[in-house]
Amino acid sequence: MQKKRAQAGLTYHVSVTRQDEARARAETRGHLMALNIQKGSGEAGFNAAETLLSALGACLLTNVNALSKKMHLQINAARMEIDAERRDEPPALTAIRYRLVLDSPEPANKLQELFEISVKWGTVTNTLLNGIVPQGQLVLSPDRKEGV
Repeated sequence: MQKKRAQAGLTYHVSVTRQDEARARAETRGHLMALNIQKGSGEAGFNAAETLLSALGACLLTNVNALSKKMHLQINAARMEIDAERRDEPPALTAIRYRLVLDSPEPANKLQELFEISVKWGTVTNTLLNGIVPQGQLVLSPDRKEGV
């Protein structure tokens, strides 16, 4: 017998650990991702903005995969092209533009429907569209030394 998924939905946990002045490692469910944490450098991996944009692309491609199967659509290839603009003070992304590039023999109207549904049912797309405000707190290591 299959267990029903809880009404509250899924939860996620990602741990991001500083490795040195330029590198951090993101980890979840046994998977690792290299991140760049040195301003002005991109040598150590994706920076924070690129990671956010990658999440948007992964979200939409996840939905394209799942929904194209449900809609019985043949997708030969799919790619997200994402561009963003950043301001410096205060730092923020001020514009995000994306293109879903599909190689498919299916009718354009069916592919448009796939695109619209993929956006509508995306966790990351809905998070960005709804402007969720992350909540944070500082936790000091119990091993730290005062005044050093």
